[in-house]
Amino acid sequence: MKKCGNTPGSPLAKVRFPYFGLIISTILAFTLTLDGDVAFAQAYTASLTGVVTDSSGAAIPNVSIMLRNMSTEEARTTTSGPDGRYSLVQLAPATYEIEASAKGFKTYDEKNITLLAERAAELNLTLQVGESSTTISVTAPVIALDTQSATQSATLTSTMMTELPMDVRNPLALVLTQAAATVGIFGPPNAPFDQTFSGFTLKGSRSMGSAILLDGAPDTAADWGGLLVAPSTESVTEMQVIDNTYDAQFGKTEGGVVNMVTKSGSSSFHGEVYDFLRNDNLDASSWSGNAFTTCDPSLTKQQCDSLKKPEFKRNQFGFNFGGPMWNSRHLYFFGAYEGLRQPFSTDSGVQTVPTTAQRNGDFSANSAIIYDPATRVFDAAGNVIVAPQPFPGNIIPQNRIHPVSRKLLAYFPLPQVNTRSANFVNNEGRLVDADQFTYRLDFTEHAKSSWFFRHSYSTEHGYDPFPIPNMGINTDTNVHQGVIANTRVYGANKVNDMRFGLSRLENAHISPRANGVNVVKELGINIPSDNPLYWGVPNINISGIQGLGEESDAPFLNYDTTIQLVDNFAWTVGRHSFKFGGEVRRVRYNQIGGVVTRGRFAFDGRYTQNPLAAAAQRGGAALADFLLGHFNRSEGQVGAPIANFRSNYFALYVQDNWKVTPKLTLNYGLRWENDQPFQDKYDAIVNIDFRWDNSMEPVYVRAGNGDPYQGNPAFRLAPDITYVRDGRFGRRAYKNDLNDFAPRLGLSYALTPKTILRAGGGIYYVRDIGNAVFDIVRNAPFTIRR
Repeated sequence: MKKCGNTPGSPLAKVRFPYFGLIISTILAFTLTLDGDVAFAQAYTASLTGVVTDSSGAAIPNVSIMLRNMSTEEARTTTSGPDGRYSLVQLAPATYEIEASAKGFKTYDEKNITLLAERAAELNLTLQVGESSTTISVTAPVIALDTQSATQSATLTSTMMTELPMDVRNPLALVLTQAAATVGIFGPPNAPFDQTFSGFTLKGSRSMGSAILLDGAPDTAADWGGLLVAPSTESVTEMQVIDNTYDAQFGKTEGGVVNMVTKSGSSSFHGEVYDFLRNDNLDASSWSGNAFTTCDPSLTKQQCDSLKKPEFKRNQFGFNFGGPMWNSRHLYFFGAYEGLRQPFSTDSGVQTVPTTAQRNGDFSANSAIIYDPATRVFDAAGNVIVAPQPFPGNIIPQNRIHPVSRKLLAYFPLPQVNTRSANFVNNEGRLVDADQFTYRLDFTEHAKSSWFFRHSYSTEHGYDPFPIPNMGINTDTNVHQGVIANTRVYGANKVNDMRFGLSRLENAHISPRANGVNVVKELGINIPSDNPLYWGVPNINISGIQGLGEESDAPFLNYDTTIQLVDNFAWTVGRHSFKFGGEVRRVRYNQIGGVVTRGRFAFDGRYTQNPLAAAAQRGGAALADFLLGHFNRSEGQVGAPIANFRSNYFALYVQDNWKVTPKLTLNYGLRWENDQPFQDKYDAIVNIDFRWDNSMEPVYVRAGNGDPYQGNPAFRLAPDITYVRDGRFGRRAYKNDLNDFAPRLGLSYALTPKTILRAGGGIYYVRDIGNAVFDIVRNAPFTIRR
């Protein structure tokens, strides 16, 4: 496939499978030695409870109950209590068979019972008097109704996700099918950019404020909350969209939770191959496109063609396969691959670039007068007292054009039409290539212990053009996300769910311009190093002219790592279903580059104006200011733009679901969280403390004992600003808060067997989002504006 733009090898091109595999192998070896009392990660399990009665409605105690996973043959057993109630908790979402037997009663067997993630389902059983050797079988499929939770949610099954029509083959696109969901800050979902699929809102929460879990492990990046892995639709067995949860086991959310569960292998082989194609030749024109039946004669054919239906190609293809690896030992596997290829053309819209005459300083066609700023006369206070003189003929002499401006002019394209505005359209193509691999192992160790391990890897390469040709950016993303889990049963009423989650994000926005030439050094701009990561064209903003330069916040490399450990222990006592747990996360956020490494410069025409004339007659031109080298604002990075941020997250919770009456269930719990502020490994965070020593005067506080000026006193913002070390915040970005207690309360009432009333409330804590972590690197004294 022909790639668009200048795309040299990506710094992320080398896949680190050995590195990640070694980590996972070590974790697996360590975890297998643990006793079931230790556990890790947020739950995504189901539960089933009910009452066993005879035909008269009397409760039957001591009934032997067996629940069997119809895919993996994993079985769980329990016994009904004195009131006939049974409870099975922390079950894998799947289709089950239940069998109930007691002396003097016929055996009851029901198949095809679907249990969904995070649903507290109820299934009451009625036994008939007779010999236990006689079996009453029920095979009609049923989805057990959640009657014991205040949580409001919707579950999309595998069939729904694969058969519902959607333009974007991504399960998270279906979140917007829910009435409580709205489009977030990134707009409608767009297939090439997986990281933006976390931008939705639920029930009025902030965009990106919901927790997204994949097999119970967090699936969002530690910095700005972008999605890590968007699993292929064909590899997900179900996705649950929780509008609001009142279960204390969930944290780091504003109330909404999206839970995706990957498919597992089974006792029989199954697989599929697919390809989804979109092609502009098969697409209808847009409404706005139909409006352009004729083209303005003053535009070129290229500009007229840009108004037509744009070219578009997209292929999403893949396969999956699963089955038994060792059937007699209940060891199963599942693997999936999906690729995305989307080369497509686009255009920047009609832009304005300097004309040939303007590039040579000739503004004779301009109606505004261009004044020579060198002819201004100032008084002692710096005020203009004598008006400047116009350049003769509105032409800037060649010897007055700044040498840096002359070099930068070479990066502006020539106009495509002979006009001073709306004279250029960039039709440079875009590119998205993505591949994703997922594999999963499920193992039933014995009747009281089961394991699973899943690893997903995705890689994405894209080229995004900018309005000026060859100023685009290569975006490369590599993601590893894995989870290992164990469910262990202790007796008839205690179950422990353990998980360990590990995610690794590598994200690069790199200029393809290097080509062995250090552009900024040639221009005379000092940069932190000679690393090609910093090479490229600085950001130039000229009023009335299309801006020049590559992405202002690039180039940069991000490396995010999140390690998660959580334990959920369930204990059923009579009408109470208790759950206890805790969670630990370790976050590492490393960033190299970014911010304003090449510099930003703005030109607005103020220097070629006559400041003594009336506003309408002042004249001037921003492009003329640029040619003369007079900028009204400059911005640059001070010091090496490197971040080594670290943070920990701790949480403990207790939860009880109390079956007050056969129809009323009360859910109540308490969660404590400590989401520690980020600190830099080398104390490179600076804060402004407005309350230092009870004074409202700002004081710049340097964390730890690092050198805020990096050995150079010229880096000080101003001589009158005071810097101190180790303020009220210590080494962190802000003060750590140990008082984040989050009570939860909910109730559900079964008005009829098929009508459930729910209500609830709670307090939630979530760290600020919207790239706040990324922006900490901009803290003074590292960014200077003039």
